[in-house]
Amino acid sequence: MIRSCLSLLAGAYALHFTSFVSVYGLLLAAVFGAAVAFVAGGRRAAAWFVAGFVLFALHTVQVVGSRLPARFEGDSILTVLQVADFPRERGETTSFLARPVDDPRIPPTVRLSWYDAAERPEIGDVWQLEVRLRRPRGTSNPGVFDYETWLFRERLGATGYVVNGHRNRRLQQATGHSVDQLRQRIVRRLESILGDADTAAVVAAISVGARHGITAEQWQRYAQSGTSHLMAISGLHVGLAATAGWFLVVVGCGALRLGGNHLKIAWLASLVLAGGYACLSGYAVPARRATLMLLLLVLALLSSREPRPFAVLAAACIAVVAQDPLATLAPGFQLSFTAVLLLLWFAQRRAVVPGYSRTARFARGVIQLAAVQVFLLFGLLPLTITNFGRLSFVAPLVNFAAVPLFSVVTVPLALAGVLLDGPLAVVGDMALRASGASISMLRWIIERALSIPYGAVSTPLIDGTGSLCLALAGAWAALPRGWPGRRVAWLATVVLVTNRVDPPPDNCLDVRVLDVGQGLAVVLRTRQRTMLYDTGASYPGGSDMATRVVLPYLSAQGIQEIDRLVVSHSDIDHSGGTAAVLAGIGVPRVLAGEPHMLSHRTALACRRGQAWRWDGVVFRVLHPPANAKRAGNDASCVILVEAGDARLLLTGDIEAGVEQAIVGIGGSRRVDAVLVPHHGSTTSSSIAFVTALSADLALVSAGHRNRWGLPRPEVVRRWQDAGATVLVTAHDGAIGVRLCDGAGIVRLSTERQQRRRMWHEPEVP
Repeated sequence: MIRSCLSLLAGAYALHFTSFVSVYGLLLAAVFGAAVAFVAGGRRAAAWFVAGFVLFALHTVQVVGSRLPARFEGDSILTVLQVADFPRERGETTSFLARPVDDPRIPPTVRLSWYDAAERPEIGDVWQLEVRLRRPRGTSNPGVFDYETWLFRERLGATGYVVNGHRNRRLQQATGHSVDQLRQRIVRRLESILGDADTAAVVAAISVGARHGITAEQWQRYAQSGTSHLMAISGLHVGLAATAGWFLVVVGCGALRLGGNHLKIAWLASLVLAGGYACLSGYAVPARRATLMLLLLVLALLSSREPRPFAVLAAACIAVVAQDPLATLAPGFQLSFTAVLLLLWFAQRRAVVPGYSRTARFARGVIQLAAVQVFLLFGLLPLTITNFGRLSFVAPLVNFAAVPLFSVVTVPLALAGVLLDGPLAVVGDMALRASGASISMLRWIIERALSIPYGAVSTPLIDGTGSLCLALAGAWAALPRGWPGRRVAWLATVVLVTNRVDPPPDNCLDVRVLDVGQGLAVVLRTRQRTMLYDTGASYPGGSDMATRVVLPYLSAQGIQEIDRLVVSHSDIDHSGGTAAVLAGIGVPRVLAGEPHMLSHRTALACRRGQAWRWDGVVFRVLHPPANAKRAGNDASCVILVEAGDARLLLTGDIEAGVEQAIVGIGGSRRVDAVLVPHHGSTTSSSIAFVTALSADLALVSAGHRNRWGLPRPEVVRRWQDAGATVLVTAHDGAIGVRLCDGAGIVRLSTERQQRRRMWHEPEVP
């Protein structure tokens, strides 16, 4: 069973790293190979590998094939939809999942945003809505959350927004006694009983799996302290529900003096209660895994067989993958099964020795609890760094207190409070308030732990030899005690924490035009210094591209301070993330084309003649002139960057008049690379300007299928006719360029091409 499970996983994960799109022929060959392997015998591992491969490929084809037809992208569609999950409210924007009601134009599940909704949608509601949709697509940046992969594994066929207007109306309010309505009623009860929104959100998450109310700031705290696993319905919660069912039946049968085999009835009751709780919680992967393991355990006990823990875990894994192979992409799948595997491995290596006194057993239990937290830290370290780019050294300390607190107080009281409703609601409310009080205690513990210096650290992007260090870091948990080289895990961990992405050498410049949708953010890095040119857009719901892309990218590169922030001008697609950048990372100096428009920080005005030199690279401001009274696009701060004879021009949103002025002052002689002005609009990129630059590389930052159609085709042709290769972030993802003295462009990379997977949308427009 264990070998079969590993082979199945290997087959599924083999497709995680492929980029081909057409798989039908390969699928036929794989199915034929699997049949031959089964018939021939002795090739079971190969057959399971092919099975995993085929399952993942089939589900991929199904999900990609069910996406929104391209002909409907951007159209206003009046349709009837049912809200499929708890809506999330962030500022004035409500986002939710929806399913169509008898409308073949709409994919099975879509994700919608509704700004300034007239009414609050609820789970189960049926609405007539005017929507604009597009196929699932996300930005593509190194070290940044892959939104497009998330959409794929969640099987979402389109994203979009609701067009406000009189045609939007609720057709049917959610009624009945379905599981979703029960969850909704419980959430409302929690919100009314627990006054604090943060506490109510956590109790809702651990009781019915409704995590829509947990804020980004809360998730950040739980992630940094290594306690985010407590917010997911997992083995801990399902196990407690099963234990409660078992205990109630045993006590009840004993009290009523009933005959028969009470233990078998108790095991069945525990299975029923745990399964019902898992369904109530939304049946996510950790709850699914725990329920399947409990089912196999109960079956073994009822048939008088000794359960083999590792085989039970392997069988549960096979069942989950067979049901939903795309779940293998989810960090929750990887962490859930790996954590249980580590706990079983730990228990096998540290068998309880009988004969101790109660005090000694208690002390030993405390030591074991502390040891298992350190064991999990190292065992899960490769997955934690790979998926989240962080390492929490305070996690063992926090979990040492948090796990018992949740196991003994928080979860039991929350479940009891949910069950005790109706005539017993008064008692249930008391239990829920006590559960909320324990969460406040957990919050206090987390705040104290995170105040410890270097308690939680971000780790840079791992590649090359860093991958070897990742494997070695888990060796302390994986290898038996006494094995040679086991302690190298400590050294590998130090290497991972202190590792930094290699900067460019002297007289060289690394440029990364980030994929921030319709906006601009460019990171320029010399050997010891970093400059950020613009911060991306912000949106009415309160989100911004600095938080989503810019800051995660800087963290992944190991950049802890920006030596200079340049905000070209005040347009929201260039300056929208400024507040988030200033709050999220150190910025000693700010330059701005329109400094009076920045309320977040005192900024110096960008003026022609300003210059500075970093590690052999010279930065010169060409525009605006000192006496300029320009505003808007033409106030953009234009900077020429020179690494010896290698030249890059940053242009902001300047239009044809400013381009002519720059040509007139001689600032537009030939460059190696240019940031195309105004995202490729026809108001810019005049023929004289394009000809004077004679750039080898023209870089355009624009959003996919933006409503202005940027970059305009005639502008792209103009740059191409002048000899430039045109790259667009909408099609190519983040664009990386290295310029060096005497060599010009020595490195060029496009993230969407490097990161391409079979479920990603094509790069072409």
